[in-house]
Amino acid sequence: MPVTNVTTLTVQAGGWDDMLENVKKAKAILERHGGRNVRLMVPVSGGGPSGTAHTTFEADDLAAVGKVLDGIYADPEMVAVMMKGAESSTWESSILVELPLD
Repeated sequence: MPVTNVTTLTVQAGGWDDMLENVKKAKAILERHGGRNVRLMVPVSGGGPSGTAHTTFEADDLAAVGKVLDGIYADPEMVAVMMKGAESSTWESSILVELPLD
């Protein structure tokens, strides 16, 4: 069953350009470690305060998402991106699975 990792970013005033630059770098690193369908999404109606953005990536199952996370947290390039990102944003991550309705 596919698993989605969602990271909600709260971007500081004036930090959008830095956030976008970091997310572009993070996307390449996530894909290198097996993350699929890496996206940056922003609310356009309801559901979130202004100044938020959401990054997502998918993996086949919990073991696969764990492998992606193990890889990125051990990657010095990703650690540098995260440290740089902390200058313009705070974030919280969640792992979501689909709950079948059948």
